Amino acid sequence: MLVALVACLLLVVAFSWARMLWVEDRGPRQAAPAQGRWLHAHDVELYVQEFGDPAAPPLVLTHGTGAWSGTWDQNVQAMAAAGYRVIAVDLPPFGFSTRPAARDYSRAAQARRIIGLIDALKLGPVTLLGHSYGGGPAAEAAMLQPDRVRHLILVDAAIGLVENPAPAKSGGVVAGLFGIRPLRTALIATVGTQPLFSEFWLRKFVARKEVVTPSRTAIYREPFVLDGFTASLGDWAAQFAGESGKSLSERPEGFRKLPMPLTLVWGQEDTITPLYQARTLQRLAAGSRLLVLPGVGHIPQIEDPALFNLRMAEILRHP
Repeated sequence: MLVALVACLLLVVAFSWARMLWVEDRGPRQAAPAQGRWLHAHDVELYVQEFGDPAAPPLVLTHGTGAWSGTWDQNVQAMAAAGYRVIAVDLPPFGFSTRPAARDYSRAAQARRIIGLIDALKLGPVTLLGHSYGGGPAAEAAMLQPDRVRHLILVDAAIGLVENPAPAKSGGVVAGLFGIRPLRTALIATVGTQPLFSEFWLRKFVARKEVVTPSRTAIYREPFVLDGFTASLGDWAAQFAGESGKSLSERPEGFRKLPMPLTLVWGQEDTITPLYQARTLQRLAAGSRLLVLPGVGHIPQIEDPALFNLRMAEILRHP
């Protein structure tokens, strides 16, 4: 039994590496949807997709872990209909944006990319909406350059507040092994970008499991063909795991001093960033408002797009 289990594991690992080496061979400009474009921002070329009237007030969307601009496909037209120029951006290493040469995926670096995008588009203050992982860089951008953001919207945001940052500690053998790039690439190839597990991981993030269909999962997998995608995802994961308390948006004081309106939108059944985290942010940011969406989890925009779009239109029309 043990021999068979080990054999199966080795087969999955071998298949994952073969898939990565065989499939990850395309550049962003070959693989990305033709409707988008690239804009230089800070140290990368950001891939963006735009919807709605170019003269309308701008709304910038930042996505969560494993997502990209294309995963807003059920929402962008409704947001545009609410009277906005919608700009969905791919935060590297996700999606089709180029990856930074320095492999810097810190929250501060991502925030500078968002600010660079706003400047590249020559926009005035924007409404900035960040979901899940994208909520941290969005909040950080709003705190670093508050004149660039007129309204901050956080949807089930992974903020990771730290009251008293402690000195970084060694993570032991596992962390040490994860710090070796070829080893972590092998791990990500086996359990992260392995298509056999895509539906499994997406289901972990939602309360309504039935929304994780093959067609929905296929959208999330589109960037998997990019050259070096798995390795860059490992680089991001290693940095994300070690970043704690280093950013303005990880500290309560950052939210206490937030000068622009803050709206929090949260799935009532979210188990990834539970509702109490939203209530904590609401208490910190004076005048902020919290909208709880019933019956949905961490990704409300795909779990109940009709409800999400309706509530978002109300927020956008009455900021």
